[in-house]
Amino acid sequence: MRTSVDRERGRHDTSPAVSRTDGFRTDNDECGALLYGMPAMEKVVFDHPGCDPAYEFRISSPGMTAVDGYGRITDYRTGEVISTWIDRYGIWARRAFASRVDRVIVHELLPAPGRTVDTTLSVDTALDGLPGGLSFTTRATVSGGSGYLNLRGSAPVRDGVPGCEGVTRVVAFDGTISASGATLVVIGATRLLLLTKLDRYASPTAWVTQALRTALAGLEADYTALFARHRDATGSGGGDTRP
Repeated sequence: MRTSVDRERGRHDTSPAVSRTDGFRTDNDECGALLYGMPAMEKVVFDHPGCDPAYEFRISSPGMTAVDGYGRITDYRTGEVISTWIDRYGIWARRAFASRVDRVIVHELLPAPGRTVDTTLSVDTALDGLPGGLSFTTRATVSGGSGYLNLRGSAPVRDGVPGCEGVTRVVAFDGTISASGATLVVIGATRLLLLTKLDRYASPTAWVTQALRTALAGLEADYTALFARHRDATGSGGGDTRP
C-alpha cells in the first residue's frame, strides 16, 4: 500500500483498504461514512452521533476480481472520496460525499464504458465498537422506482442507549432493482446512486423510518447537482476530513 498525503488537499492511495482502519472517511458533523474494501466487496461503515459505528453497508460484485491500476483519494476541501480501477473494459469509478446542505450521504457507482453495474446490496451489523445488547431489523423494499434498504438498531430501554436507524435509497439508472430477503439486487444499471440518511431515537416506539424515506424521496437523483450544492454552500473546507 502506497499512501501520499497533502495536508491541504487530501490523501491518495494506490491500493484498496483491506481493513476499516485504512478506509477513507467523509462526514458532515452529523453523520459520516468510512469507505473501504475491495472492488468485489466494497464496504461503507455509517455512523451518527450516539451511534458510532451504526452499521456496515456492503456492495457485492463477485465478477469484479481481475482489476488493475487501483487508486483512491479523499479531498479534504470537500470531503469527497473517489476510487477508480481498470479492467479489460476500461475505468470503473466510485465517488461519495456527506452533504452538509441536504444532510445526506451520497454515493455513486459508475461502470466502465459499455458495461453496467450488477451488484447485491446488504448490511452487516457484526462490527467492533457496537454497544452490547443491540438488536437489529433489516428490510429491503422497492417502491416508486427506487429500492430502499432500511436498518433499525435498538437496545433495551434500561441500557439508556439510543436506537439508530438508517435508510438507503437506491436508484438504478436504466437497470432493475429487486428485493430478495434483506438484500437488494441491482442488474443492468448504467449508473447507480445511493442516498443514505441516519437518525437516532430514545423511545422503542419512536421509529423515524418513514420520515427518512420521505426526505430521501424528495432529493433529486443527481450526484453532480447534490455535490455542487454542497460545495457551493460550504466553501473549499466544507467537508474537511483530515485526521
